Amino acid sequence: MEVLKGWRRNSSNKLASRGLGTIGNLLWTHAHLPRILRKIGADVLHAPAFVAPSRAPCPVVVTVHDITYLLYPSHFSPWWVTYMRMAMPPAMKSAAAIICGSEHSKRDIAKTYTISPDRVHVVPYGVDHERFHPDGALDRSWASSLGIREDYLLHVGTFSYRKNIPVLLRAIAHLRSKGKWGNRQLVLAGSQDLSLKGAHEVFETIEELDLSRSVVLTGHIPNLHIPGLYAHAAILVMPSLYEGFGLPVLEAMAAGTPVVASNTSSLPEVAAGAAILFAPHDELALAGAIEDVLEHRSAADELRRKGLERARHFSWQRTAEETIAVYQAVVKS
Repeated sequence: MEVLKGWRRNSSNKLASRGLGTIGNLLWTHAHLPRILRKIGADVLHAPAFVAPSRAPCPVVVTVHDITYLLYPSHFSPWWVTYMRMAMPPAMKSAAAIICGSEHSKRDIAKTYTISPDRVHVVPYGVDHERFHPDGALDRSWASSLGIREDYLLHVGTFSYRKNIPVLLRAIAHLRSKGKWGNRQLVLAGSQDLSLKGAHEVFETIEELDLSRSVVLTGHIPNLHIPGLYAHAAILVMPSLYEGFGLPVLEAMAAGTPVVASNTSSLPEVAAGAAILFAPHDELALAGAIEDVLEHRSAADELRRKGLERARHFSWQRTAEETIAVYQAVVKS
C-alpha cells in the first residue's frame, strides 16, 4: 500500500524535526516562562496539557488528561516517556491544583502520584452544540475528494496502539466474511502522531486483511468538516484501550450519531448508558454490536435519542466556569 511506503519514508525526517521543536518548547517552559510570570506578577498559571515549569513564582494549576505514558509506555517514543517520568512527579507534588476530565482519571492520578484526591478536580470537557448537532452539513465535494461515500462508519483519533484500531479492522473483516458489510466504508479520521507508536500496525492490518477498498484514510481533518463527518456517519466506533475522557464519544452523541465504544477507563462514565459497550479485545463482540446497529433501525434510533440527551449535560461554558472556580480557590488559599 502506497500510504505504508510513504509513512516509512517520511517518519525519520519528521521525528527529528519534531524532536528539535520539542526541546525548544521545553526550554521555553522551564527557563523563560517563569521569568515572564515574575515580570507580569501573575496570580496563577494554568498549564493545560501536562507540561508545567519546574519552578514558578505563582501557584500552578496543571491539567493532566490521562496517564497513558505510564500505563502504556511502549506505545510512546522513549524520549517522551523518559521526560514524563522525570517531570511529572515533582509537578504533581508542587501543583496547587490538578484538573482532569473524568472521575476515572482522578482516581488514576491520585493513586499514581500518591496525592490527596482533594487536590484533583474533575472538570468534564464540553461540546459546542452550535457546531455538533444532527443537522450538521457534510461538504459532499470535500468528502468525494477523499473517496468517502454514504453509509460509513467513523473512527476519530490518532493512529496509536491505545486507540486499538486493528481490532476494529478485524471486526469489519469478520462482518465482510459473513456478508454483513456490503459496500460500506470505515473512515479513519486522523493521522499518525510521531510521538506515538501504532500507525505501522494500522497500515499493515489493512493490507493483511485486504481492506484497502473498505477503509478511507483521511489524514488531518480541517475543523470545518468535522461536525458534518460526525453527523453523517452511521456509527462512531471508539475501541480504545484507555481514554482520559474520550471527546469523540461526546461529539458524536451531540451530532446524533450512534456510538459503539469499549467498556474501559472513562468511556462508560462519559457515555453513561448512551452507547453500546464491548470488551476492547473482543473483536467478535464489536462486530456483533456494529451489526446490531446497522441492521436494526430501532437500536440505532434508541442510541441517537440517548446520545443527544446525554450530550446536553456537557458544554464548554460549564467547563470554563468550573475551571475558573479552581483558579479562584487556588488564589484564595
